This record gives sequence, structure tokens and C-alpha cells, in this order.
Amino acid sequence: MARTHVQDDFNKPTSTVIGNGFTIHAARFTCSESESMRIDGTVIGDIEIEGVINISETGRVDGHINAGSARVAGRIFGNVQCRNALHLAATADVTGDVLTSTLIVDEGAVFTGRCQTHLSTGDVKTLEYTA
Repeated sequence: MARTHVQDDFNKPTSTVIGNGFTIHAARFTCSESESMRIDGTVIGDIEIEGVINISETGRVDGHINAGSARVAGRIFGNVQCRNALHLAATADVTGDVLTSTLIVDEGAVFTGRCQTHLSTGDVKTLEYTA
């Protein structure tokens, strides 16, 4: 049953795309929409999005992510916090701590860090970021 909810989350239409070859430098990149964002390029800075973030195989984030859900096929260098679900595809490479209610890891994904799951969607917790 939870699996269906997760799949529904990941099937939302994409409203924002950062294309391959583009690099965005921002201290904090905020998207208040409840739809989804796809990153094919590079974001240097923290990302906060109410909905779903998809990081493609060519996508890279150097910063922390706070999202409703995330699907990662590219690289993240920073902590990831998802209120609903985090899906690491086979090509994912994540270096940082993870806090999520549901974690899906495909064979081949690389994850270096600590992970805390069983966060209910109503809980309000934050990861402590250390430099």
C-alpha cells in the first residue's frame, strides 16, 4: 500500500527542469510548488522543494536537499531529507546523511553516510548539518 503512494508521488508532472550543461550557484534554491523538479545539470547550494525532486544520471547537487520525495540517479554531495520517500536508482552516488520515511535502494547504488528511516510524514525533524 505504501508502495502505491510512493509511485504516485514519483509520477507527478515535472514543472521545473535544470538542463544538462547548466550550473546554478545559489545559497538556497527554494521551490514552493507541490509538483516536481528535474535536475539534469548541476546545482551548487541547498534545495528545498515541497514536491518531488528527480536527479537524473547527468544531474549533480553539491548541497543539502529537503523535499517531499526524491528519486536520485545522479550524484549528491550533501544531506537528504524526504518527508515521504527517497529512491536511489542503480546509478545513484550519494555522500551525506539521509532522513526519510521510506528508502528504496536499487542494486548498484552507492551511498556513503548515515541513514534514519521510519520518519512518519507528520513528524517534524531536521538533520543537523555540520561543515
